[in-house]
Amino acid sequence: MKSKWMIPALLLISVNGWAQAGALYNATVSADTSITDPAKAMRAAEGHWLAFSLPAQAGTRSPCCWTGKWNGMGEVGCSLETTHQSYGTRSDSPLAENVIVFSRISAGKVDKMRVVGESCPVDANAAQVSWIGSVDETAGLDWLEAAARSNRDSGADSALMAIALHRSPEAGQRLHDLARETRGDLAEEALFWLGESRGEQGFRILKQLLSELPEGNTRREINFALAQNKSPGAADLLFEISKSDPDPDQRGEAMFWLAQAYPREAQDWLLKVIQTEQDAGVLDQAVFAISQLPGDDGDRVLLSLARDAGTPRAVRRQAIFWLAQSDNDASIAALTDLLTQ
Repeated sequence: MKSKWMIPALLLISVNGWAQAGALYNATVSADTSITDPAKAMRAAEGHWLAFSLPAQAGTRSPCCWTGKWNGMGEVGCSLETTHQSYGTRSDSPLAENVIVFSRISAGKVDKMRVVGESCPVDANAAQVSWIGSVDETAGLDWLEAAARSNRDSGADSALMAIALHRSPEAGQRLHDLARETRGDLAEEALFWLGESRGEQGFRILKQLLSELPEGNTRREINFALAQNKSPGAADLLFEISKSDPDPDQRGEAMFWLAQAYPREAQDWLLKVIQTEQDAGVLDQAVFAISQLPGDDGDRVLLSLARDAGTPRAVRRQAIFWLAQSDNDASIAALTDLLTQ
């Protein structure tokens, strides 16, 4: 008789624990919400999962997982142990007041990390989870930054995502520091998140980093980050880079992202570049950027360039090359006519 009463009581404790840790289920949850610094919970979480929540920026869409293709609705929900085909946020995802960080701790380090919205169902696959609830703002950011710096192959991307979605303005400065002080994928991902998720603050930091970073691959990723940023000044800065940046490769790549993000404004500018640019590499990038204009616009402009005897020979050759890659039957027919004249 005693055991019959104990089983429901234990289940009730587990259900309450799951509810506090977002939409977690199929888990053994131990909770200690008196801990506000994730670093102080690492030892107790050794060998299983540590979970805590962070306040999300206004307008944050709940990160979650989907089965099947990204453009299909699929089944919603994440697993702590398995890899998902589609993970991230979508325009129809529910808004999130908080995000939850799940981290598997092994040998005192983060072995794996998953960042989800509080409404995203998460299957723990019968794992043990240590839940510490909301954490101190600075302590949480310290822990995430340390995880990003020390776990580049296992959780760095998720740590950067959690920083980027954090409500605190301090999060933007953390991404700035990572972009400036690290190299390779980590720095480039930090730049991406500044553009994607930090709004006007992210734009200001990207503009600052443009003058701080040396010429090279990392600095050129600012172009992509600006193309993701919705602040009013982002397009203007991207245009300015394409016009006058001292690095020709930076100028050329800026043209590509202008064609992707601002095709209507970019078209006239790219034609001006072709008339005035002296650097052969930048000219090639300008023609390629034209080929990326949406719909039939790119093919139409390329065909016009290919037909114009006044267009520089190198540009005409590039225009013909990119026209030949078109999937538009009418464009291929027009190119065939041009070449057989």
